[in-house]
Amino acid sequence: MKNSCIRSLHVVLSCATLIGVSACTVDVRDEGSGGRKAVDIRSPVGDVSVRTNVQADTGLAIYPGALPLRDAEEAETANVTVNAPFAGVKIVTANFTSDDTPDAVVSFYRNEMRAYGAVSECRGDIDFKRGQPVCKGRVFGSHQTQLVTGTEDRHRIVVVKPRHAGSEFAVVYIRTREG
Repeated sequence: MKNSCIRSLHVVLSCATLIGVSACTVDVRDEGSGGRKAVDIRSPVGDVSVRTNVQADTGLAIYPGALPLRDAEEAETANVTVNAPFAGVKIVTANFTSDDTPDAVVSFYRNEMRAYGAVSECRGDIDFKRGQPVCKGRVFGSHQTQLVTGTEDRHRIVVVKPRHAGSEFAVVYIRTREG
């Protein structure tokens, strides 16, 4: 009896997967100059939307004099949205360079991010305890500084590291929701 139920469940799940995949649509487009791309995936279990090299509103100001990071392997900006009945996430990120030192960029964003709550500064991984950001551990030898503010379901992160005589940094906004 138990094996029969397991086989039946396996067949039902396999059919549901095939129906879900067959009902999926994928649309990939180049959107004009500047390497802008758009990807939309629609399925019965949820949708995914990706936009690159578009206006990225993270809620934080851009460091004065910073320029978009021009890297052939990475987009300058990205907006990713996942919507499903059970959960969702929105991630907005923008990458920049500056001739200023990492300390100057960190100082600017430490002040800028205070508008969203207490700011945690980490040289390692970030985790969340009771919904608030905390430094999980220090990575020895890391030249990267991470600033984070907000709550687990809505937070902003700035990651700064040295680049030549200046800095490279990413500004990120993350919003999650449960269904």
